[in-house]
Amino acid sequence: MSRLARRAEIMKLARALAVGESDLEYLHQLAAESIRAFREQASARLFDADEARLKRVAMASKLLPVPLIALIAEHVFGALLCARVAGLLAPERAADVSQRLRTGFLADVTLEIDPRHVREVIKRIPITRIVEVALELAKRGEFVTLARFVDYVSSDAIKAVMEQLTDNAALLHIAFFVEDKTRLNDLIGFLPEARLKDIIFLAADESQDLWPEALALMNYVSPAWRKQLGDLAASLDESIISGMARSAHVKQLWGSVLPIIAVMGRPQQERLLGLPILKESGVLDAIVNTVDVDHLWEQLIPLVPSLPLPERERLARLPLLRESRVLKLVLEATDAHGLWNELLPLVALMDEDGQERLALAAESLSDAAFGRVFEAVQAGKTWAPLLVLLLRMRAEVRTRIAPLVKKLSPESARFIAQEAGRLGVLDRLESLWVSLANLR
Repeated sequence: MSRLARRAEIMKLARALAVGESDLEYLHQLAAESIRAFREQASARLFDADEARLKRVAMASKLLPVPLIALIAEHVFGALLCARVAGLLAPERAADVSQRLRTGFLADVTLEIDPRHVREVIKRIPITRIVEVALELAKRGEFVTLARFVDYVSSDAIKAVMEQLTDNAALLHIAFFVEDKTRLNDLIGFLPEARLKDIIFLAADESQDLWPEALALMNYVSPAWRKQLGDLAASLDESIISGMARSAHVKQLWGSVLPIIAVMGRPQQERLLGLPILKESGVLDAIVNTVDVDHLWEQLIPLVPSLPLPERERLARLPLLRESRVLKLVLEATDAHGLWNELLPLVALMDEDGQERLALAAESLSDAAFGRVFEAVQAGKTWAPLLVLLLRMRAEVRTRIAPLVKKLSPESARFIAQEAGRLGVLDRLESLWVSLANLR
């Protein structure tokens, strides 16, 4: 998600500084949060300049009737000066003036204004007027400006704008730039399911190039909405979702796709993870590399059971999953999110070298972590892969684990003994064998 967030912030900064996005290309190495902080500081400096002089203009306006102020504003001051003065007027008076301005000119003012300075004015502007200006800005393609005002207008106003703004591409662009991402839940909630499906269908159209905007929207909404949108996307024709997956691969957006797949229903997950593109050379490697860079192991591990067997086998034998650094991160994420029963089945698909490396990494787990492993395995009855790992650990580590075996229920003890016997390794479990024998 960091890639999309950074892109949105650079585009907003370019709009604030009146420069091209390409002029800020070097900022792609920075975190989105840093770019946003700089943009807010720059905006504050721009809008706070000449405050004393602007206050004198605002004071003088008190002596004039509202119709005359509106006339002077359009024909003498211009949009920029009006934007600077608006936040210094009494909110009721500023709202009255806005009613007298032409829609096109008010849209010009909106382009230059900082909504943080006029939030009380916005509250007093009728919804019908807000809709008129919003539609004018949308017609001009001023999506960054529209997004900045989403935080400051009422939910009723947003709903009214969305009902009138039938351009779904415009909605995606606006959502991409919204500052307070929690408002996106309201925005999505105002749309009927048929329109949501139309939006996803539009995003899947390669000629529109809106898939990044759609992914950003789906990542920022609540998990419940993310699941619903993801399931809608997964219900499209295979040719369409294959195109979406290929776009994610080409644009390196797997980090934004995985959190969506992770909350889908199992059938939807299996459909997406069974797409032919995942069988292509380099695709699974790219996904896992993204997971490693973006620290998304807790998103990938739950998907393992939904992967087709050939892809699970490839995943289990990827070179990246042999690095001790990576295995440590995988085990930490697995333990932190209670995913042992999702990870352990991969052990059986690893070659001996992979199993040895994973066992070595697992030796550093704390006693408490081993306790959680045994609790999970006891619930999921995934003893076989755990036994494979235990056999590859040093004897002193198995001795440290032996007390955990004594805490197992007699049923679980019999089950693990049966699995060990089936694998022909019961006599090699040393201290664990003693614990099992005491329980049987």
